[in-house]
Amino acid sequence: MWARAVSLALATVALAGASDVLYEISDEQYYEMPTLFHLDEYERCLATRGVYCTGSFELSPQGPHQLFQLMQRYAANWVDNFNHTRLHRGLCVSQRCRQLAPQQHPGQGEHNAALAEWFESCVNESTMLSYNLSSRLYQLEYCRRGEVNPDGLSTNERAFAGFVAILLALCAVSTVLDLTLSDHAKKGAAWALSFSIPGCWRSLLAPPPCSSETDLRAFDGLRVLCMMCVIIEHVCWITTHTFLADTRRYEQTRRALDAMLMANSTLVVQIFFMMSSFLLAHKLLQQRRRGEQVPVVRTFFDTMINRIIRVSPSYFVVVWFAASWWSRAGSGPMWTPLIEAEVNICRSKWWTHLLYLNNIVYANDKCLIQTWYLAADMQLYGLSLLLTLALWRCRRGAIYVLTALLAGSIALLFGLAYTWRLVPTFVMHRPESVRTTYSTEPSFNVLYQSPLGNVPGALAGLLLAHLHHQLLDSRIVLSKYKWFRWSAVSSVCVSAWWVAASPLLLGRGAPGRGGAAALAALERPIFAFFVGVALLGAMHGVPCSFLSWRGWGCGARLSFGALLLHLPLNKSLVAARLAPTQLDRQSAILEWFGVASVSYLAALPLALCVELPAQRLHRALSALRRRSHAQSDAAPHDTRQKTDL
Repeated sequence: MWARAVSLALATVALAGASDVLYEISDEQYYEMPTLFHLDEYERCLATRGVYCTGSFELSPQGPHQLFQLMQRYAANWVDNFNHTRLHRGLCVSQRCRQLAPQQHPGQGEHNAALAEWFESCVNESTMLSYNLSSRLYQLEYCRRGEVNPDGLSTNERAFAGFVAILLALCAVSTVLDLTLSDHAKKGAAWALSFSIPGCWRSLLAPPPCSSETDLRAFDGLRVLCMMCVIIEHVCWITTHTFLADTRRYEQTRRALDAMLMANSTLVVQIFFMMSSFLLAHKLLQQRRRGEQVPVVRTFFDTMINRIIRVSPSYFVVVWFAASWWSRAGSGPMWTPLIEAEVNICRSKWWTHLLYLNNIVYANDKCLIQTWYLAADMQLYGLSLLLTLALWRCRRGAIYVLTALLAGSIALLFGLAYTWRLVPTFVMHRPESVRTTYSTEPSFNVLYQSPLGNVPGALAGLLLAHLHHQLLDSRIVLSKYKWFRWSAVSSVCVSAWWVAASPLLLGRGAPGRGGAAALAALERPIFAFFVGVALLGAMHGVPCSFLSWRGWGCGARLSFGALLLHLPLNKSLVAARLAPTQLDRQSAILEWFGVASVSYLAALPLALCVELPAQRLHRALSALRRRSHAQSDAAPHDTRQKTDL
């Protein structure tokens, strides 16, 4: 006790003339503070019909308190540290605080309130005895007594099970037809073979189309690489979202270069927006170079319908699973706050996913949080298509128009960030913000998941496509210039450096208003610029053998399924753990490879049974419709010829 008092007194003297923010403390001082996270044995408690409660508590002193002041000053560095004046507990209160059990046996509603009061009294007694700090329960996740019997199957769950059964039956019948019909019979029954597993497998392994003018082979490798970056960021994100075993190590490594690279790696999502808008514009500009006529209205609706059919089937199936069977996939002390809470959100806002508005409507309620990208991408895809069609006849002017729009979007984002005090990506991913799933962070809704915040990436892709075709029309071969080859290669390193080091521009602690707004507005466009230079080099002959490997094709096609599945798989794994989770470099890397491997394996049946069959069926029905129209157009001409004869 004397050593503890002397240590705290010295810390107070050292801080007498300092600011209210404390950036560094010793290990001894750190471990004097209460442990942030703790979980009692969950299964043993419920098996013995005990009462298990999980919730969060706010600490407060009864008077002047040196330790509490230390906790406040350390937590004031909210960019890097947890709020150490708040504790998170999962306790078997019937075992820990049997003497505080309520004596009466009230009704159900009063019973739940009595259990919560018991939980609060138990934690308060512990903190008062150990630290002379009172605890107030400010968020109760649940209190339950004994093992909970699962409810019967709901109509939604039965419907999903029936859908899966029908889907498997279609795959089985289509596969049998594919294996038994002759080649001649298959020509007229392509629609019936759409769900054939061998046929979908051949589509999955088919080599990507190639062009003599534009080398797009690096796109597949880049797509897989970016997906791996997203997965490792989400691995660490989900672990931060739950109970951590060693918060000291987490906070100390927050400013390490590799940790900042990981936390800020969500910037790679801009590459997906760039590739999406680039490929869209590239396809249409190829038609322009061939002199083809493109009816604006028909092209817009046909292109958007194709996009919706490409994305929707697998997307909707995963959302349906999350809103139905996901809650039955496991159990654990963190299952209710992590999984069941999200399942309830999915059941209430599923329709926003069907309309691709989940990133705008009820934006604070997160169901499959990674799907904000699909909504934003669909919205920006439509905008990119409109811009490309509007600039159809403007060959040179399109580059100037797109550049002006890009500059205008950056200025608008800066104005919004400055006015509303929004923060850049690294600051947004601070520990307490992650724990609350950004419910109190407007930067996530305005800058991160909205179409407005990601429009620079889409405009950069359009600008890249128009610049590329301008170079093709001018017959300029960039790979002949040594300065460009060096620029393209170095841009890869510079873009990675920007992701890792850009947070250092703001310094430690709470960022200034102007600096935070500037970085929030510029971090995506600057990253997109360097990526665009690298992609331009890859398309114009600058060697990129690693990303251009043909083996990336299959992985690139499965990346969409991995995007949908990796978060539910990883979240289920973490939520089912019975103890706080360790997060360090070794565990993060091992879990990263495990989650990535399982996600791509799980994406395989999703692609073979849902995604590819839907695309094949759409192509078969479209070909059948075109053939029918051709025959109907030819019928009057044939009749007239016969009459003349």
